[in-house]
Amino acid sequence: MRAVLITATDTGVGKTFISYNLVYALKERGVKVGYLKPVETDVKDVPQDGALLCSLTGQDLEEAVPVRYSLPLSPYAGILEEKRDFSLTDLKEHYLRLLERYEFLVVEGAGGIAVPIKRDYNYAHLALDWGLPILLVARAGLGTLNHTYLSYFYAKSMGLNILGIVMNGFEGKDVSERTNPIIVEELTGIKPLQVPRVDGLLLEPSLRDSLVSLVGF
Repeated sequence: MRAVLITATDTGVGKTFISYNLVYALKERGVKVGYLKPVETDVKDVPQDGALLCSLTGQDLEEAVPVRYSLPLSPYAGILEEKRDFSLTDLKEHYLRLLERYEFLVVEGAGGIAVPIKRDYNYAHLALDWGLPILLVARAGLGTLNHTYLSYFYAKSMGLNILGIVMNGFEGKDVSERTNPIIVEELTGIKPLQVPRVDGLLLEPSLRDSLVSLVGF
């Protein structure tokens, strides 16, 4: 396996944070790792997610974030609102070029797994089309069970290879955090990786190691 799609149950659950820590951990191991966010929205000047990851990989932003929209919407909504389209064929060709350039490629989606990139084409379709296994990032607290269950089984119904579920942002304040990991495992058969909310960008080394293990590197 030479690439993974970091996708999620919803927006704002920590895909970029998990991507950052995975890239950091791979670089610690001397891996030539690249990053690709095929479409980034809510870009006012510089794509913030892409810029953060490029600060680690040393990539040019044009390479890491080839398609951008200014409004904080799904990619497809960006197309409709901003009247600018792009080619899925060109996007896949860009991905294949990066796959040849790097030993491992971290691909980050926008929003949740079913968020539309185009009409009738979402991130599950992209993972299937590009042959990408996925890491599913979910919230730690209340409300995550429904989102995680639906996202996991949608991915399964699409025939995707789910490498793991990362439950992000444990703080110990929400009583549901104690039972959510147990129930997610019962619902999906996958023991989720539990990630605490941290100050700053980096997880402790053992958790970074766990992310690397999930992607099989």
